[in-house]
This record gives sequence, structure tokens and C-alpha cells, in this order.
Amino acid sequence: MINETFTFQRFWNYFKYDLKQLWHNNGKAAIMLGGISVICYVIWVLGSLVFTGSWQAPGIAARLCFFAFGSLFLVFYQTRTYGYLTQKQAGQAWLMIPASALEKAISMIIITVILLPLAYIVSYLALDGIIALLDHTAGDAILVGWVPASQEIGNVLSAASEEGFQFNLSVLALPVILQFMGNLLYFLLCGICFRKWKIASGLAITMAASAIFTPIFSHFALNTWSPMLAQYGSSNSDDPAVILDFLNSVISWGTVVDFLLVAGLAIGIYYRIKTLKH
Repeated sequence: MINETFTFQRFWNYFKYDLKQLWHNNGKAAIMLGGISVICYVIWVLGSLVFTGSWQAPGIAARLCFFAFGSLFLVFYQTRTYGYLTQKQAGQAWLMIPASALEKAISMIIITVILLPLAYIVSYLALDGIIALLDHTAGDAILVGWVPASQEIGNVLSAASEEGFQFNLSVLALPVILQFMGNLLYFLLCGICFRKWKIASGLAITMAASAIFTPIFSHFALNTWSPMLAQYGSSNSDDPAVILDFLNSVISWGTVVDFLLVAGLAIGIYYRIKTLKH
């Protein structure tokens, strides 16, 4: 009996097809988005020539800001990658592809949160490395400059550990990654839900949700963390364990919330695909 929900061979065949279609339609845009490093470099150098009369490339801090700016564009672009599913002809043709809703959803999520961001990161860092190699005024490439920066952070954490502060940056990285994944999945869901004004609709829902849930979260945070803050402000303020408990509590709750957000959006994407009709 054939499993109608999920089989690895059927999923793999569909995933390869999905990846090929995305590359032809939208995948190249993620790599081209990495070219924002070159565009910002040219604008920066021209501005330097006009206003200072000297050739000066953007430093590593500015190029990191450009990278974050491009990441924001990548998030908004997710409304387009599968946005064609809301079109009647294209959407009906996609529904006829022999794969289950779960297989299509898994493929869609893998491409959205892993492959497209990876393509953007690799292309951006590669072009950034070329810029740093050809123009000495740019300083080190981001990948090269990250090494001494990470060493400096490590030295600071080592010094803090001697004072009783044991903190692992990898713990902080997890909620940041989950938040970015949630942003990607949210605008992917907007892309397959709304026929028009996909980004605007997504932003409008975000603002409405913020207005509703921010007071609730603030009340919860106040009740949860006020005792810790009070303890921190008391005679135990010189105890590193008090500060670490507070930071770990904030990070843990943030990680849980981000994980639930990602899981909820993934379920929403699956449900939307399962109920998609034209």
C-alpha cells in the first residue's frame, strides 16, 4: 500500500524538481542579492570621491550593515518565491504535481530557511572578499575580520569567567537564528496566502499583533523577571550568579518563544498548502 502522506523517494524527486524550478524562477535572485555588497561599495566610493576627494571603500562595520540590509530584503523576497501559487493557472498546475502536501511543505521550508539564505551568505561574503582583495582601503574581508573579533570576544569571556561569569555565545545565537527563520517563514506564508499586497499585508498583521501582544508580554515579563531584578538590586548585586540567572532566563524564554513561532509558522504553511484551492 502506497503511503499518501510521505515517502522519501517521492519527496526527493519532488525536492529536486522544486529546487530546479525555483532556480529558474527566483533562485538566482538570492545570489544576485549578494551583489548588494558591490552596489554599496560603488556608491560609497563615489560618495567619498565627491565629498572628500579621496578614494575610500566602506569599512568592515559598514559592510556588515549592508549585509544586514540585504538580509532584510531576502526576508521580504520570500513573498515572491512561492507567491505564484495564489495565481489560478500556476497554482492549479502546481497542485497537480504528484507529491503530498507534507512533502511540498517540507521542500518549501528547507529551501526557504536553509538554501536561499545560504546562497545569499556565500555570494555576499565571496564578493566582499574580492572587494577586500582588490581594494586595500576596504580593510579585511568580513570572513578574515571575524577571526580577530571572535578572538577578542573570547578573551573578554575568558576574563569574565575568572570573575564568575560563565556565558556561552552559542546560547545567544540560537534565538537569533530561530528569529531569522521565523521571519523567513512568516513572509513565505504571506506570499502563499495573499493574492496582492503580500508584503504590505504581512507588515500590517505584524503591527496589529504587536499592538495586541506587546502589553501581554510586558505584563508577563514584569511578573516573571521583577523578582530577579529586585534581587540584582539588593545586597546580592555583586553576585555574578544573580546576573547570569537573569540573562539565562531571558534567553531561555526568548528561545522557547522563537521555537514555538517557527513551529507554528511551519504548521501554518502545511495547512495552507493542504487547503489551497482555486
